[in-house]
Amino acid sequence: MQPWLPLPVLFATYQWAGWFGRRTGRPPADAWLLAWDLRLFGTNPGIWLTQHLPAVVLALLDLSYFSYYLLLLVGPWVMVRRHGQEALVRMWWTVGLAFFLCYLLFPWFPSTSPRLLYAEFAYGGPAQALNLWVLDRFSVGANVFPSAHVAAGFSFAFVHLRLDRRWGALFLIWAVEIGVSTVSGGYHYAVDAVAGAAVGLAAGMAVAAWRLQPGRKRRMP
Repeated sequence: MQPWLPLPVLFATYQWAGWFGRRTGRPPADAWLLAWDLRLFGTNPGIWLTQHLPAVVLALLDLSYFSYYLLLLVGPWVMVRRHGQEALVRMWWTVGLAFFLCYLLFPWFPSTSPRLLYAEFAYGGPAQALNLWVLDRFSVGANVFPSAHVAAGFSFAFVHLRLDRRWGALFLIWAVEIGVSTVSGGYHYAVDAVAGAAVGLAAGMAVAAWRLQPGRKRRMP
């Protein structure tokens, strides 16, 4: 199995979920998502971050958001190089389940990215411009609840932590940085990120409990 073989399938699933979401006719969930942000944090966390973080930190967080695309390449590569094909397959079952759950849920909670609703997120800079360039061309044009970015980060971290704590800790830090960046840049509501982290960890625990291996069942490491 090639390390990145599932990526085109995941991207196609994302596009399909966007297509389906545009046809469900569900009412916008922005007010509901913002209400959860206020309930959990007492404020709009994204706007709070833009008002309290220096511009250089916001720029670094935007680079962390962009690094999600690198994570999709680095996570599988490290897994197969250090732990082999069986571990790679287990990883993709975990990450694939996390993506599937996010794409299954998001058409039922249609919403707009906060960056398009609040002027505070228009802080500019090359890093933000890079992210907007990518989103303008490849995004489905809707906010995803739960955040697939965060779910992927935490599912990668979960699998790596089970096999190698040192590498797993690095992937966990990476996942947290991506999670914060989705909020600070207005790409997601904070509750999207929290739900994404929960989905990523739940996918990891579910696959570990399932004990699935290609062609046979055995205890997960």
